[in-house]
Amino acid sequence: MGGGVLTHALWGPGAHRWPYRGGGAAAAAPGNFKEPKRLYCKNGGYFLRIHPDGRVDGIRDKSDPHIKLQLQATSVGEVVIKGLSANRYLAMNADGRLFGMRRPTDECYFIERLEANNYNTYRSRKYPNWYVALKRTGQYKSGSKTGPGQKAILFLPMSAKC
Repeated sequence: MGGGVLTHALWGPGAHRWPYRGGGAAAAAPGNFKEPKRLYCKNGGYFLRIHPDGRVDGIRDKSDPHIKLQLQATSVGEVVIKGLSANRYLAMNADGRLFGMRRPTDECYFIERLEANNYNTYRSRKYPNWYVALKRTGQYKSGSKTGPGQKAILFLPMSAKC
């Protein structure tokens, strides 16, 4: 029989749907994820950190204020990543360097994908073969040295509450 009011509200006429294209936040509508996140890298156990001066690295201290990030969907499967304490957006330049910018540019958009191992990857939209990555030392890894299958590109979004 009928699904009731809730089914109609979710799937009935006028309901908003975003086409699913697979992976990560791909099914999410554009906009802010409500809860700030920390991005935990499988390679070395570091959290991605954006400093107020624009430097990017990783740190294991989960209480560091510069690891609190806002992931904002800009379109289906695409995000910008903002360091809340630093008030800077993660960017990747033509050399593959990761850094924080005050305002988002075309270097700040990343394709978020949920991989088969349940980790997320963040691939540059502007430089499509390059990924956000951290080395085992906690330094960022140049995008030009990244590729599919590397542990350095695998991130788990975790709650920034605590």
